[in-house]
Amino acid sequence: MKPTSSHWADLAAHKVVREIGNQDLYTCASGITPSGVIHLGNFREAVTVDFIQRALKKMGKTTRSIHSWDDFDTLRKVPVNFPNQEMLEKHLRQPICDVPDPYEKSASYAEHNCQIFEKELAAVGIYPEFLYQHKKYRSGEYAQSIRTALENRKEIAAILNEHRTSKLAEDWVPTSIYCTKCNKDEMAWQRYDGEWNYSYKCSSCSHEETADIRQMKNIKLGWRVDWPMRWDFEKVDFEPGGKDHSSEGSSYDTGKVIAKKVWNKEPPTYQQYDFVMMKGGSGKMSSSKGELLTLSLALEVYEPEVIRWIFANQRPNTDFSIAFDEDVIKVYDEFDRCEKTAFDQEPEKKADKWLKNKRTYELSLLTGEMPETKPTRVGFRELTGRLQICDRDVERCLKKFYSSEVKTEQDRTLFRIRCKKAAAWLDKYAEDGFKYSIRTEAWQRPTCEHGELKDKALGALVAITSAEDFSTMVAKDLNQKIYDDVIRAVEIEPKVFFQDVYQHLIGRDQGPRLPSFLLEIGAERLQKLLSRG
Repeated sequence: MKPTSSHWADLAAHKVVREIGNQDLYTCASGITPSGVIHLGNFREAVTVDFIQRALKKMGKTTRSIHSWDDFDTLRKVPVNFPNQEMLEKHLRQPICDVPDPYEKSASYAEHNCQIFEKELAAVGIYPEFLYQHKKYRSGEYAQSIRTALENRKEIAAILNEHRTSKLAEDWVPTSIYCTKCNKDEMAWQRYDGEWNYSYKCSSCSHEETADIRQMKNIKLGWRVDWPMRWDFEKVDFEPGGKDHSSEGSSYDTGKVIAKKVWNKEPPTYQQYDFVMMKGGSGKMSSSKGELLTLSLALEVYEPEVIRWIFANQRPNTDFSIAFDEDVIKVYDEFDRCEKTAFDQEPEKKADKWLKNKRTYELSLLTGEMPETKPTRVGFRELTGRLQICDRDVERCLKKFYSSEVKTEQDRTLFRIRCKKAAAWLDKYAEDGFKYSIRTEAWQRPTCEHGELKDKALGALVAITSAEDFSTMVAKDLNQKIYDDVIRAVEIEPKVFFQDVYQHLIGRDQGPRLPSFLLEIGAERLQKLLSRG
C-alpha cells in the first residue's frame, strides 16, 4: 500500500503500518508534564499526533489517540510567571497533582494547567483521550508493571549505564516515591524487598515505611522506565518526541531497548519534532523561565485553521518561529493561496505537488474534511485597512466593502472571525505605520508656511472627489489625476501635499497609499474632512 500523498504526515502514517504491520487498532500517543504554562512548543507534540492519526484514518485504519498528563511528576522549580510564589515554594518536591492552584480556581496546580490546554486543543479540533497519570498510579493499575521493572532493575541499570559517565549505584531502583508523611520525594534510601514489599526512608522528615506495592498510592517509575512501560501498557504504536528526547543515549534511545528486553514490546514508530520559537525571542520556549507563547495567545491573531496549517506546512524535524509582526499578513496570504489551490482542478503536470498542497489544507481543517465549495475569505492586509476606515465597525465594513462577495451566513461568520483576529493584531502587534484612526471632524490647520497653496491643493482634490466618476475610478487613474489636476496644476511639492492630506485625514504625516485610501474612504466623508470651511 502506497502513501496517500507525499505530505510528511502521510509518509509517517505509512511508516507506522509498514513497521507495526496490519492490526485492528493503532494507538497514537502524546504526553506533557503540566509543570507550568503549556506553550506552543508543547502543542507541537499534540498536533503531530493528530496529523498522524488523521493520516492513518485516511488509510482506512481504526485509531485511538491518547494524551498522557504526567501530573504525578515532581514540582522541581517554581515558574516565574505564576502568582503565589511563596505558596508554590512550600510545595517543592511534591507531586504537582497535589500542589494547590495558585490562581485558586482549579483543584490543583496541575489541573489548572491541564484544563487550559484541553480547551485550547478543542479550539483547534483536537480531542484525544486524556489520561491522568496520578490517577493511573494511585489506582494500582501499574502495580504489576512496577514489580516487573523492579525485578529487572539490574538489566535496566545496565542499559542506562551504557550512556552514563558515572554508573548507577548497586542498590539503585527504577522507582521514586513520595513520603506518606510529608509528601516529598527526597529519600535517604529506597529498597525493593522482593515480591510486593517496598521500603524507604524519607530524608526530609526521617519517616520510614514498608508497604505493599499494590496498596501504595505514592510510588512511581522514573521517566526513563515509565515511558517504555506505558508503551507496553497502552499498546502504543506511534509517539513523537522532542529533540531533547531523540539524541543518542536519550530517553527514547534507552526506552526502546528497555521496552524490548523488559516487556517484550516493540517500541512505537517514532517521530522527532524540533523547537517552536517566537520570532525575535531568545530561542526555545521555557515554562520555568517565563518566555512563553501559548496557543491561546496565538489564537488571538490566527484563525484555528491557520494555526493548524502553520504546523502541517512544516516538517516536524525542523525548527521554526511563529511571527506576530508584519509576517502575520504573509502567513494569512499563504494560507489563503493554499486553500484556493486545493479547490483548483488537479493539474496534469506537478500533480504530486498539488496533492501535497491539498493534503496540507485538509489537515488544517478542524474536521479534516474538504467542504464542497471554497469558503469565502477576505485578504488580511486589505481587511486591516478597511476595518480602520470603518472605525473598527465590523458590520459597517462588511456592508461597505464586502456585501457582494460575503453572502452566506457561513461566509459572514468567517468574515467576522477574521475581523476579530485583524483587530487583535492591530491592537497588540502591528507597528504604528499600520495603525490609524480617521478623524471624525474636519481639522483646521494652524497658520503655516504655504498655507494658501495647501488650501488651493485641497480644493482641487475635493473637486476630484466631487466628480461623478470618482466612485468608479481605479487607484492608478486617481493617482495620475492627483498629479495632473492637483500637484502640477497648483505647483505644490508632492511631499508637502501628501503630508497635508494625511494630517487632515488621520493626523499624521504618512499613511496608507493615498489613491486607494481616498477611494475606500469615499467621496462624502472626504469632502467633510478636507473642507476648509
